Parts: sequence; structure tokens; C-alpha cells
Amino acid sequence: MNFPPGRGTGRRTLLAALLAVTAGHLTVRALGTTPPTAPAALPATLNLAAKPAPVAGWVTVSVSQFLKPDPRSATLRVLPAHTPVTVHRCFERWCEVGVPGDTRTGWVMRSSVDLRGDCAALVPLGLKDLRRTEGAYNAARDSNSNGRACDREDLIATRP
Repeated sequence: MNFPPGRGTGRRTLLAALLAVTAGHLTVRALGTTPPTAPAALPATLNLAAKPAPVAGWVTVSVSQFLKPDPRSATLRVLPAHTPVTVHRCFERWCEVGVPGDTRTGWVMRSSVDLRGDCAALVPLGLKDLRRTEGAYNAARDSNSNGRACDREDLIATRP
């Protein structure tokens, strides 16, 4: 490896370089220089990795609450229809819910969960592309009447 004259030996040059990872970019700076300023903190609204705040809801039908999102896992309890729950997050087929007064959370089928609010409140929890067969489907949430509430087209239509 050849280095330009006046730069010192290869070993000194390598030791003089300091790798700094800042804001996802790899930067190389010489030893003794001032570090780049830290990027401003992102607003909380852009923190996509943050867990959404739990929202009050209910189950629409009698349903088993499982320890894991798997019907073969242990059953925590059976929730009768219209039981109030706290919805923590949802995925394509499952929602993690808790029962008020109990610190344990478990999983129920997403199709059995409903809650108040518009798509802006549901989507951060994972409740999007709701089909007519799901408890959280509501014609008021399906602005284009395509049978899927809180889908991409509905979200675009409701932008200010």
C-alpha cells in the first residue's frame, strides 16, 4: 500500500484515522479533528420503532385468549362476547390484548377485536386492510367502499 509523501507510514496513517458512525453514515475523520455535530433528534411521530400506546376496545364474540399467537399454545382464559380489552398491537391474524385489572397480556384472533376511532387510530396498532368479516370493519372506515377498511386508498383519501 503506497501513501502520499509527508503522510507518515501506513501504520501511523491508519492509526490516525478514526472511523465514526454517525446517523447511519460511515465517516472517516483524522485524529484530533472535532467530531461532527450530532443530528437533531427525530420527532416522536417519526419513531416507527416505538410501540404504539394501548387502546381500549372489546371482543365481538366469545374467544379464547392464548399465551402466544398460536392456537396450540396455552389458553389464558376465555373472553365472553363484549368483554372490554386493551389492545396493545395487532398483526395479520392476531392481536395482543389485556383485560383491565389483570397485568397479563395474551393473544386473540384479530377478527374478534373492535375498537372506537378512525383509521388514524387503528393503523398504528396494526389494524389495517380490515375485511368485512372482521370485528373492526366499519363502513365509515371504508371511504372507497371496496370492502377493505383502513387500506392504502382509504388512508390517502383521508389525508388533510
